[in-house]
Order: sequence, then C-alpha cells, then structure tokens
Amino acid sequence: MSSDLDQQLTATLTQRAGGDIDPTPIVEQARHRGRRLRRRRRGFVAGGVAAACVALTAVVMVMPIGRNSEDPVLPAAALMLPEASGQPGAIARPEDVGADPAVVHFSADALVEGAEYATWRAGRGIESVEFRGSSGGQARFALARTAAALDGLQQTLSSAGRPQPRTDVQVGDRPGFAWFDPSGDQKLWFVRWQPADGLWAQLDTYATSRDEATATANRVRFDGAHRCVVPFRLESLPPGGRLLECSVSLGRSGRGSFFEGSLVVGDEAGRWLTVRAQRAPEGHEARSGDLVAGPYRARRQGGDVLEMAVESCVVEAFLKGWGKDYRESDGLLVLGGYRPARDLDRPDTW
Repeated sequence: MSSDLDQQLTATLTQRAGGDIDPTPIVEQARHRGRRLRRRRRGFVAGGVAAACVALTAVVMVMPIGRNSEDPVLPAAALMLPEASGQPGAIARPEDVGADPAVVHFSADALVEGAEYATWRAGRGIESVEFRGSSGGQARFALARTAAALDGLQQTLSSAGRPQPRTDVQVGDRPGFAWFDPSGDQKLWFVRWQPADGLWAQLDTYATSRDEATATANRVRFDGAHRCVVPFRLESLPPGGRLLECSVSLGRSGRGSFFEGSLVVGDEAGRWLTVRAQRAPEGHEARSGDLVAGPYRARRQGGDVLEMAVESCVVEAFLKGWGKDYRESDGLLVLGGYRPARDLDRPDTW
C-alpha cells in the first residue's frame, strides 16, 4: 500500500520492532473500526428533569467522524442551545452551576461559532462544551463550583503528557494561571481562572502562545443561561430515581444538526444508568427484540446494554460502564417511558 498512512505506520513499527512490517492488516482493521464507529457513534450523550427535556454526558466526548463533501453546511446557530428564559447566569448564582442538568449557566457563542461539532454537558457538578472545527482544531471549556471538580475531569485533547510549570495570567479582570503540554507541532494550553468567587473555569485549547489561549478564554460569558436539551423525554424512572446529567452533540453538517443525546438517571444509593439516543445511520435496519419496554420492543446488546429503535433514532440503555447497579428490569422501565420529540433538528422545541 502506498498511502501516507501506510508509510507512517511502516516507519513507526519498523523503528519500534526493528524489522519490516506489512501495515495492510493494521490499516484494514483501523478502517473497519472507523466504519463501525461511524455507524455506532454519531455524537455524544445527555440528562435533565423527569418529563422535561434535558441531556447526558460520557466521560470522553465522541465527535462524529468525518463528513461527506456533499452534506449541507448549517449555520453556526445549529450548534447553540436554546436560551433559558428567566434563568440567571453563573455569576449571579454560582451555587446553581452543575446542580441542574437542565441548564448551562454560561454563554459560549463566540467560542463555538467557527466549530463544526459541539457537545454540551450539564449536571453532577460540571457544565461544559467541547467542540471541533472544520480544520480539526479542538477545545473544551468547563465550569464548576470547585477546583477539585475540574481536577477530576479526564483530559480529552491529545498531548505529550509532559505538562509544563504554571504561570500567572489575567482573564478579563480576574487572575488565573496557565500551563501547556506539548502536542506535536502545537501546544495544548490550559487556562484556569475564577470568573467569580465560588466559581472555577478552565479552557483546554491548542494555541501558539499563552496570550492566544488567554484571549480565547475571554470569549466565554457568564451573564446568561441556556437549556441543555435532548430530543426525548423519560417519563418513567425507577423508585427514588432522578435525572442527574445532560449532554447533547450537535453539528453543522450531515442530515441534520442532531447527532446524539443522553440522559443519566440515578438515585441517592449511587445507582445510575444512561439512556442514549443517536440518529440512525442511513440504511439502518432496525432489529426487533424480544423484551417489552412499554410500547416498544427492545433487545439485549451483550449483557450490559438494552437497545431499541424509535422512529429515526437508535436508543440504548447502558446498565454498566455508563451505568452502575441498576437491573435489566429498571432499564426496561426507563426505556418504556421514552418519548421522542417531533423534530430532531429543532432544539428550541425539545
């Protein structure tokens, strides 16, 4: 094979193994996995309030893989969440940040406007947006009530794993600090600051300098709020259960703006599960199941996931991995209360 990918694989593997290596099976396996991911992962995850529209989050953001050059390009507004009328921003009520999975207490329109895909998240102490531009650039902004919550976030942007010492910076009129981690020809910068007492913010972004990274952080505003929404509701929860977390992935290309949304359901005992809806790929053939979930038929996907098809979405309930300690009967109860929105591409109606 003669592609750049083949040459890079050969050079790397030869250097590490000390001999000639045929990259063909490796490349084929990578392409096969890419096709599977393209079918299975069209976006991310979401959470909210019972019988109210909200969304979930996964530990690592999964962006849609590539796009067809003939796909329509939607306006930047396709990536934005609806405004939360009457809800204050983070500076007005720091104590609300991360506590309500239905609301994101910051505005990032200026930060995200040039992106191609974006995943929004709210709940379980964190609010965030992670996005990718058409040129491949990525960034993540996160907001929390404590620095410890930000420390607990898993890094999702690639780097060399050699973080450099911190230096002081100013974001607006607020002090903070920044550090970077080498990432090939780029630097992955981390800028952390307190927008107000009782709030901590962090931007992870590729930038050429500390000043460029700090200028990017200045694009976030904290005087407005938005609704974290997904195109479905969960109308039946296990006893003591409530919606904990919300995330939704939106894009500007493809068949529509919606890619994936999820809700995390949990209780005071530490049990939780994730319900994820993804837009079904073109040509997807729904497989009928032998399990009853309210008005739907579901099937087992391995021992930990329940799956069903509802209109144009593939819907899954994760009992392990993205869940803990709930039983199959609980998952079927929650799936039985799944109610889809009428329009997948109108977040303002969700």
